[in-house]
Amino acid sequence: MEKNKKIVFITGAEGMLGRELAAIFAKHYKVIAPARKECDITDAKKVTALFLRYRPWLAIHAAGFTDVDGCEENVRKAYAVNAQGTCIVSKAARTSGTVLIYVSTDYVFSGAKHAAYRETDRVHPLSVYGRTKLEGEEFVRKLLKKHIIIRTSWLFGTGRDNFITNVMAWAKEKECFSIVCDKYACPTYTIDLAKALYLIAKRIDTHKPGDTFYGTYHIANSGYCSWFDYANYILKVAKVKNVRLLPVAMAQMKFKAKRPAFSVLDSTKFNRVFGYKLRPWQKAVKEYMQCTYH
Repeated sequence: MEKNKKIVFITGAEGMLGRELAAIFAKHYKVIAPARKECDITDAKKVTALFLRYRPWLAIHAAGFTDVDGCEENVRKAYAVNAQGTCIVSKAARTSGTVLIYVSTDYVFSGAKHAAYRETDRVHPLSVYGRTKLEGEEFVRKLLKKHIIIRTSWLFGTGRDNFITNVMAWAKEKECFSIVCDKYACPTYTIDLAKALYLIAKRIDTHKPGDTFYGTYHIANSGYCSWFDYANYILKVAKVKNVRLLPVAMAQMKFKAKRPAFSVLDSTKFNRVFGYKLRPWQKAVKEYMQCTYH
């Protein structure tokens, strides 16, 4: 019965990932997924009151200021939301005895390694977005013993514009457009990531004493590509043949924020600990496009 189900609290429930999290967790738990105006993560009193009211056994903190260039333009907001907001959520979770899963980013890395990043690799963010998300990680580690930090990359899914929707829109408007060819990472489908987080939650819910799995994990669909490769695959799946893509170096773009050139995530630790590997990004993209552009 609903009243006997454990409570899972989700921040950022209106976002791409938040929507999928709410959908999958609602099948097994009672989900509290307040809208942004009801759960302003920069309002400590409001957030703490919500946690004490519902006393969730698990909270998934997926809210954030994710506009990478926008963070450069509004540094104060970036720190308030990504760093201090995460501190507030972490303190509220500590007060209510709640386990926290925090969704972070590949942008905590510099991209200079040129090999897939492991959880133990040195962090060195290049942007305000990356720095504020890293500060969020540090607050979680400092304030909560029972926590999971997830780093992921290049999310796509329903409910919000993403790289795929942008490429499809450009293909309708232009016969030729430029795409960065020297930036690499792992596209990640929100449905697949939500399933992975559910597996983590299930492990937390059913673990035995001595089962140690808290900490940091990298989770992304398997494989990697450049933005240029990604765009070409999107057009191939969509069977668009009258559009030409021009490869361009990231240095030629006028981005406000510096971005890691190679931020591919190594998900081996997650695969080993939880016995689950996300499918190749190509299969995930194809499924999403078949559902979105049928």
